[in-house]
Amino acid sequence: MAVIAELKNVSFQFDQDSPKVLNNLSLTLETGSFNILVGPGGSGKSTLCHMFNGRIPHLFNGVLDGEILIEGTSTADVEMKDISCSVGSVFQDPESMFATLSVEDEIAFGPENLLFSREEILESVESLLTLTGINAYRHNLVWNLSGGQIQKLGLAAVLAMKPRLIILDEPTANLDPLATKQVHELILKLKNEGITILLVTRELDDFMASADNILVLEKGSLIASGEPYSLLMKHGLQMEQLGIWLPETVEIGLALIKAGYSLDRIPITVDETLAILNKLELCPEGRTLKGPEKVYSQHGSPLIQAENVRFSYGGGIYAIKGISLDIYPGEMLAIVGRNGAGKSTMARLLIGLNKCKEGTLELFGKNSRHWKVPNLSNHISLVFQNPEHQFLTDSVAQEIEYSLQAQGVYDKDTLEKERNRILTMLNLEQEKDSHPFALSAGNKRRLGVATMLVGDPQVLIVDEPTYGQDKEMTGTLMKLMKEIQSRGIAVVMISHDMRLVEEYADRVVVFSEGQKHFDGIPTELFNKADILERASLQPTLLFQLLKRLEEKKVNCTGHVPGSDAFLQLLLNKGMAS
Repeated sequence: MAVIAELKNVSFQFDQDSPKVLNNLSLTLETGSFNILVGPGGSGKSTLCHMFNGRIPHLFNGVLDGEILIEGTSTADVEMKDISCSVGSVFQDPESMFATLSVEDEIAFGPENLLFSREEILESVESLLTLTGINAYRHNLVWNLSGGQIQKLGLAAVLAMKPRLIILDEPTANLDPLATKQVHELILKLKNEGITILLVTRELDDFMASADNILVLEKGSLIASGEPYSLLMKHGLQMEQLGIWLPETVEIGLALIKAGYSLDRIPITVDETLAILNKLELCPEGRTLKGPEKVYSQHGSPLIQAENVRFSYGGGIYAIKGISLDIYPGEMLAIVGRNGAGKSTMARLLIGLNKCKEGTLELFGKNSRHWKVPNLSNHISLVFQNPEHQFLTDSVAQEIEYSLQAQGVYDKDTLEKERNRILTMLNLEQEKDSHPFALSAGNKRRLGVATMLVGDPQVLIVDEPTYGQDKEMTGTLMKLMKEIQSRGIAVVMISHDMRLVEEYADRVVVFSEGQKHFDGIPTELFNKADILERASLQPTLLFQLLKRLEEKKVNCTGHVPGSDAFLQLLLNKGMAS
């Protein structure tokens, strides 16, 4: 089969004294193939993407050894503008690639510079607005879009230039589950049209089974590659140990192997998992899998009370349309919903960046209109969806020190001790002298969390807390959130990650089109198909598996928060009967 891109013994370091980010890497991408690149945080995934689109060596200085070939030509011998005709890239932060003011203009910008005909440009703009679901926002300014809408616009702008190889670096990280599924369908459509795809993602549930090739990166080296099923049999346990996010179905298959069962192959889909459980006779008809009942009750008076709150950015279009919501001390509350549902707008109302002019918003016993933002910030903190929007200094260490000083910590020894403790806790020691804007998306998220945790807020809001994090760091962050919660602080996470909601949330609130449609525990939500559909949400693979087992007369009761809990019940290590 023809090869569209190839790396030959490529090594790279950003300067002579720094460690190698990529180390003697060789790989090929076949024309028309769908490739998924995975690896733990800091393994070099984004740097590898920069190899294919020419940012290395043309934009990033550093020490590059080896050869990078696109359609047989070395990228070192071709200008970036010419590489862009063959390779399109959607960055982790699509905002950084925008060149115009409006959505419509941004999609047309690339084709205009490549001298496409007027008719071709107009047709492309119309089809991509529809394809990515942002037709209603065609005249919006790009900075007035939600995080998910920005991701969709970035994808549309790249597709408009009709590249033959598309690099997608976490393109679904800020998308709701339905939009993620639409991206999956789009990728398969592009593949069928002969376009080569390289996808960097941690969300493998919708993608893994349909990939041609999985590439596993660790510490800048390619440690494994191959077709998904054979790769999982050979390297699945190693991938799990590296902290790579795997579908819950895959986790179940690997756990069965560790428990001594013999499997012909690791399951990826729910149907495959059911077939294996039946073959092993682990779920005979009439069996009961009984998890603990999840009961949630609020304690104390609400810290925040929103009643019939409405909010508009102007033009008569409301982002919030009469939402009522209470937040209680010491709860883990998840706010979920489709892109543009009003989740981030509500967060901005709660911290005073947006002013509540319609409805009633009581914050810590006082009407929100009587709060000044600096005073309110002592009680409530927000980690932005784009953490760089809140960075103020020139290094990671200084950023944390600034937050400590804002809380009144000036003693040099105390400042240094606390700074180092936080750096170690979030695995940022190696980045302490780096500029915050030079960090990877995952490290920016960690730094954003670190700066907001410095104080002692009564409410901590985290917008997409696990964006860009591998499984190990997600566990670290969520353990930290649980510790904060145990101190009576309310933790509010705005997330599209249903696994996170399933495992950690006490209560989940669903927003859709500026309104609240559900307020209850996660298990109840996953049983309400109408609300899930309205809010563009999907139950987790595990929940889908449990429902299928119920159809086969296997009684599943109580709360089963994740594949580990399911395996405990399945293998009679929990409350199974």
